[in-house]
Amino acid sequence: MNELDTIAAISTPPGEGGIGIIRISGEDAAQIGALILRHPSGRKITSWPERQVRLGLVMSPEGKFIDEVLYFLFRKGRSYTGEELLEIQGHGGYQNLKKILNSAIKAGARLAEPGEFTKRAFLNGRLDLAQAEAVIDLIRAQTDLAHQVALTQLRGELSTVIQRLENSLFEILVPIEAALDYPEDEIPDLEREQVAQRITALCLQLEELLAQAAQGVILREAASVVLAGRPNVGKSSLLNSLLGEERVIVTPIPGTTRDFVAETIDLDGIPVRLIDTAGLRESEDLVEKAGVERTREIIKEAHLILVVLDAGEELTAAEEEMIANTKHKPLIILNKTDLPTVLSVKELKDKFPDYQVLSVSAKTGDGLAALKEAIREALIGRRDFEEHPVLVTRLRHKEALEEALANLQSVAKGLSQQQSEDLLAVDLRAALEALGRITGRSVSEEIIDRIFSQFCLGK
Repeated sequence: MNELDTIAAISTPPGEGGIGIIRISGEDAAQIGALILRHPSGRKITSWPERQVRLGLVMSPEGKFIDEVLYFLFRKGRSYTGEELLEIQGHGGYQNLKKILNSAIKAGARLAEPGEFTKRAFLNGRLDLAQAEAVIDLIRAQTDLAHQVALTQLRGELSTVIQRLENSLFEILVPIEAALDYPEDEIPDLEREQVAQRITALCLQLEELLAQAAQGVILREAASVVLAGRPNVGKSSLLNSLLGEERVIVTPIPGTTRDFVAETIDLDGIPVRLIDTAGLRESEDLVEKAGVERTREIIKEAHLILVVLDAGEELTAAEEEMIANTKHKPLIILNKTDLPTVLSVKELKDKFPDYQVLSVSAKTGDGLAALKEAIREALIGRRDFEEHPVLVTRLRHKEALEEALANLQSVAKGLSQQQSEDLLAVDLRAALEALGRITGRSVSEEIIDRIFSQFCLGK
């Protein structure tokens, strides 16, 4: 891939639509436009006023009319990519857009790779790496809250926080480096107590960012919530009730669900992937047996388990074992409470005092509102995300912050043990390098390529 090439791609999703957009970016964008675009009269286009919408005709290199379009040009330094960028808006539809794109490629453009437009924006300093990642988060946001957080990051608010941390570290590191590089100069001795206080304050800031990182990742990727339990306790009915639609077949025959069914809902701004699973029981049926094994695997990976029990039946030893052995503390859901009951919430709370027990009826809807609230609280606590506009939403960022925190904790320990300045400088530099990976100040080309490969073509 040559980053000096002029690139082109379709920037709108495939399928029918009112309009479709072709982007051409690079130093030859206007030149290529002049080869494939004509005035409505058929005359060649010789003037390209910046950011002014024009009506034109797209022609093939052979001079064949393809489409009537709108087009406009952004000059270098004033576009999304930071390069000269021509945008052509034609009629939607794959065949039409493909013909326009092919004309641009035959005229000298290269087909863009996934994410290459945004990668050029990063390389040209229009966005830092955290902002570039926010672009894909904005595209894939599943809830209003996820959209809001992605937009906040795109505006650079996370980057600003990281930059402040970096500036504070530079203020500590620079006099240490100066003393090491110029020992003959009369540079004041390191004020260790003062530096220790500043390091402690920086550690607290990093810990605060990390404290909500798990919730931030959930907000971006969606939390997986598994409905588990014996066959016929009402897992599928409960899933349908939470979704508000008949998504899963429900019958009184045990073992109807033999594989998992997953649907995503917006739970007060939190994207939650609800997973209905095969009932856990011993079976000789090979298909059902495979479904049960799949259920056990899904449970291991879930953020939260809802252990669903039938209020009309006694608690079994297998159910007790399931509740006790689940990796994350599950919510115990007593279902079918609209029917005669033999199992009560009190009995379950007495047996499992450290677990939350909720009474619901998937049939009537009783208790569903409380269940949704309990799921949200179990996933993100009582935190109101709107009070924390800057959220860490990527594992890559979280790992970098953890590394920076570990290095600063090492600095704090070294200060208390009267460690030499050169060793303190090593940990300070390592902390700065870790923070720099978030914004792209210090990140390998391999990581950059991996990040932008997640983007769609045309973005």
